[in-house]
Amino acid sequence: VLHHMEDPMLGWKVLTDSLKVGGLMRIGLYSDLARKPVADVRKNIAASNLPISDDKILSIREKIILSDKKNDKQIKSWKDFYSLSELRDLLFHVQEHRFTILQIKDCLSNLGLDFCGFGESDIISSFLEKHNKSDLYNLDQWALFEKSNPRVFSGMYQFWCQKK
Repeated sequence: VLHHMEDPMLGWKVLTDSLKVGGLMRIGLYSDLARKPVADVRKNIAASNLPISDDKILSIREKIILSDKKNDKQIKSWKDFYSLSELRDLLFHVQEHRFTILQIKDCLSNLGLDFCGFGESDIISSFLEKHNKSDLYNLDQWALFEKSNPRVFSGMYQFWCQKK
């Protein structure tokens, strides 16, 4: 839940400080690029300044279902859109931080962590169709890959890192 904390880096530092040298941790963070449609829809909802109740959430979901806007169409394809509790988290959570791969690279460096790879085999397979195995741990190459595949991390970045 680092992405829902007021200061994700502070939370990540606490986790890192409790890790032994050579220890591994798996981190999940939202992708800024993949969640752009979510961020745009959230802005529109926030602009209404209406109190949020379950009925209001369901009403907003119905409007999105009937909408032809590009962002709304993308939101409808997310499985979280169809469960009230997951929809609340997707579009109405009070705080959400999103990251780029290059920001993650900086965070890892600042925390004294090495990137050990993404965890989803389907994403790795897709990456390897256009990249070498030697690029699997190169976050610059992953950033380029995500730029050309903006929805690839629509769930979130899930990756392993190791304390130096």
